[in-house]
Amino acid sequence: MTDLSTIYSQYIEQALRELGDSVEKLLAPTRPNTPIPRPRVFRIGSSFRWPYIWGNGKPEWILMSSGEYCYSIDPRFRTKSYPERQTSYLIRALLSDCEYQPSRVLRAATQIRVAAEWCRKRAEGRRRHAKEILLQQRRAVEKIQTDLALGVLAQDSK
Repeated sequence: MTDLSTIYSQYIEQALRELGDSVEKLLAPTRPNTPIPRPRVFRIGSSFRWPYIWGNGKPEWILMSSGEYCYSIDPRFRTKSYPERQTSYLIRALLSDCEYQPSRVLRAATQIRVAAEWCRKRAEGRRRHAKEILLQQRRAVEKIQTDLALGVLAQDSK
């Protein structure tokens, strides 16, 4: 039988992986390029925040912070700034923050999943924005081609 701390760790890890997947989708390049949305800071547990916001206001989407410590949200993301603060440390710190209480672990995982859903919705918004830009560009190209064709016909009739 697996002990509860292992079950809690796996549960939090699964939620963090969902967040990592969503961050990848959010940061994926679009053609044409669309801006990354402004970050919304999510409170996870009693003392964690995601994403980490640098002093200049720039978000670090792959980091979650608690006080002065930053942790990578997904083992696929490696950070030069905080190599010692990988995901396994984050999971232990989150569980410690939750005091290994099932209701708090569930709440923290739910908060992580809410952040992941926010990322998925913003990623979809970026894709729709890029699609709309392409549609508008296509209309402009068609108008230019029509105007050129009409200009050629007008010159031919002279």
